[in-house]
Amino acid sequence: MLLFRKTRNPTFPRFARYHTPYIGSILLATACALVITVCEFGIFHILADTIDGLAVVGGNTFEAPVTIHYFQHEGRGGIFAFEGIELSLTSANDALRAFLWLLGGMIALVLIKGVFSYGNDYAMARVGQKLAFRLRNALYQRLVSAPLGALREERSGDLMARVTDDVHIWQILVAATAQIIRAIVLVTFFGSAMLIMSFKFTLFVLLILPLLVYLITFIGGRIRAGSTEIQQQSADIYSQLKETLFGIKIVKSFTAEQSEIDRFRTINWDQYCSAIRRARFAALLPPAIEWLGAIGVATVFCLGCWEVIDGRLSTGWFIGYIGMVSYMFKPIKTIGNVNNALQQCLASAERIFYLLDFGAEAGKANNTDARDVPGEKSADGIELKNVRGAVTFQNVSFSYSQNSENRQIASKPVIDNVTFEAKSGEVVALVGPSGSGKTTLLNLLLRFYEVDSGQILIDDVPISEVKLASLRQNIALVPQDTFLFDGTILENIGYGAPGATDEAIVTAAKRANAHEFITRIPEGYATPIGEAGMKLSGGEQQRLSIARALLKDAPILILDEATSSLDTESEALIQESLANLMDGRTSFIIAHRLSTVVRADKILVIKNGEILEMGTHETLLAKDGLYKKLCDMQLS
Repeated sequence: MLLFRKTRNPTFPRFARYHTPYIGSILLATACALVITVCEFGIFHILADTIDGLAVVGGNTFEAPVTIHYFQHEGRGGIFAFEGIELSLTSANDALRAFLWLLGGMIALVLIKGVFSYGNDYAMARVGQKLAFRLRNALYQRLVSAPLGALREERSGDLMARVTDDVHIWQILVAATAQIIRAIVLVTFFGSAMLIMSFKFTLFVLLILPLLVYLITFIGGRIRAGSTEIQQQSADIYSQLKETLFGIKIVKSFTAEQSEIDRFRTINWDQYCSAIRRARFAALLPPAIEWLGAIGVATVFCLGCWEVIDGRLSTGWFIGYIGMVSYMFKPIKTIGNVNNALQQCLASAERIFYLLDFGAEAGKANNTDARDVPGEKSADGIELKNVRGAVTFQNVSFSYSQNSENRQIASKPVIDNVTFEAKSGEVVALVGPSGSGKTTLLNLLLRFYEVDSGQILIDDVPISEVKLASLRQNIALVPQDTFLFDGTILENIGYGAPGATDEAIVTAAKRANAHEFITRIPEGYATPIGEAGMKLSGGEQQRLSIARALLKDAPILILDEATSSLDTESEALIQESLANLMDGRTSFIIAHRLSTVVRADKILVIKNGEILEMGTHETLLAKDGLYKKLCDMQLS
């Protein structure tokens, strides 16, 4: 299976564009980060100036007023010079009060920093939640709008992982962006301030940055590759779980529990190995940054000691500068960690974009948010009205295409040049060996797949020109593989006609011979039937499916082995209801039981995608062909 499609745009630019609707929130988070950084710089400045002030005040008898300075910088040649605040102290009590006020100022800065930290985190967490909400809606819409041909090439577990795990990874990254915004603003602000304070010292610190960038990029690339493996293995786990849960009866009946456990252990082990490899690289980055940071701090410390001894730097600002250098390497470490998360997210983004690139069925508008797919417009089509139900197949051929290295390869035709007509109100039965193409033929009528050649018409209107919604609203389907939703009996029958009254639902259930068994259940129509209707028997599930189609009351009816799960007594009871339902409607029946097809107006005998025989039950028996052989086999 092809895992990733090549797209015109690289992943990162497309990834970045998804955040443009939230630029306001991102700018707000950046403004909060700037206030936080100013507060942190203010705290460092106050500490450094206070140490210098204590050096002046300590042991002073205050025979003359003592002056201390805060937020003052002489600059070089008058550039970046700040006069700051000058405090004149006349006694020890004045000095104590001044330092207490400054302590209060530091506490106020910490409080302000906390308020804006909350704003920064909340703004980005909100963006993450909004983006996840938007992505999941878009992905789900792509899934339900995608052609069956595209979906049948994918594993359901893999699709589930893309909608859940991959989107969650993206959401976590966006929330963590609050930290990287703070880190970038802090490094930029502190780096600029340090350059102003001491160009020479800061230059030594900045020389380490290229090596840090290389480390972050190198390790990030390895993490991205590992993340791609892990996400695919997560999809394997989803698929294994789904298969096991849905096929648990088969697993137990064949005593295959241990083989399934071993298979799951193998998949789980593969993911564990990939996760360990990724963890090794991720764990390497923080100590590497810390080691390089220690080299930078040690270098600056040595130079600073020389400057203090030489009298060109005060002790307070020596300590403050060393503190800022040490503090600046913490957000650099944060940038490295978030880059690791970014690489994981880009791997998930590729998987998400693959699913978002699914096109809608031909004749159906995608209706995805315009921000998700720029320039996509709704498709126009014909609305079917007052449908009589005449259906014509004209030289229809179809084959399932297979993907091979991004190329579509047509397989052997499943339907080969089929031509027939079903007049309004006729009952047409399709019989033939399993795999002959009967179900596929009617899937083409519903446009689950598009024909390769030829055309299908309803009331002389080509269905390729009809809106899909309008086409399918006029066709009721009872599939061979009954599927019910996890809800109540009332909700499942009502699925055929949203807005139908309870009385109409009960009437449909009676006509489908389902009312009796429903009323025997204590909760009746309010009974929850479980996932895929597992709380009901196969026959009960099939009758609810028939009731759902009855309620839809469409002019064209498709019954694909609709009575296959019914016992003989139930089938006899329901045949009369189906006969009443088919009266005046064009009906297509796929069945192997003769009792279901003998009264059809027209029987099509299909083998290998071709119509071999056509006629009524009596005329086909008289031909002594395939139909008669099928009848003889069933009777024997």
